[in-house]
Amino acid sequence: MRRQFLLRLGAGLLGLTAALAFAAPAQAQPASAIQGAERSRVLAQASAALNAQRLLAGRFRQVAPDGSISQGRFYLQRPGRVRFEYDPPAAMLIVADGTIVAIEDRALRSTNRSPLRETPLFFVLKNDINLERDARVTRVVRDGGALLISARDRTGQADGEITLRLEGPQYELRSWDVVDASGALTRIALTQVSRPARVDPRLFRAPAPTAVSPRTPR
Repeated sequence: MRRQFLLRLGAGLLGLTAALAFAAPAQAQPASAIQGAERSRVLAQASAALNAQRLLAGRFRQVAPDGSISQGRFYLQRPGRVRFEYDPPAAMLIVADGTIVAIEDRALRSTNRSPLRETPLFFVLKNDINLERDARVTRVVRDGGALLISARDRTGQADGEITLRLEGPQYELRSWDVVDASGALTRIALTQVSRPARVDPRLFRAPAPTAVSPRTPR
């Protein structure tokens, strides 16, 4: 269950929110697949654009596989760091510190930790993103003013598929979908996105794992 939650980050992701649009407007022209030399050129441009997006902050909205919606604030700092603070009534916090992803469920008073490498968001948080080299890209589609890139882990360390949605001429990351091994889909959309000069590094301190209390002798 923990692995499936990480795959569904939405940020676990839960999760760095890749994607069909969360609420994409209808386009005058149908989406068109990009192939051949143009595909390689676009992937190189998208990789360069993602590499330039070193620090982002804003709001996120998540749609879970069961259709439930939650939202909150996110911080993303490459390489390897992301924080998803869920608004009440959700009692969830997800933090990646560069190596691990910690999922804190305050309602259950539990924290689980797993390697960041095992989540699809690893491709977004890498220090040097090269989509064509590092991932098995399954689809590149132009949808109006957006570019959709679907990819799987080439090494098999992370299950499922992530689809990034990059918008505008600068290929700004605005949403992502994660489909896990069972076919369940989670969508994350980013809003009110800014590029702050810096954020408090303590935001990316992962919560400690839940300690197991020893049994009291009777």
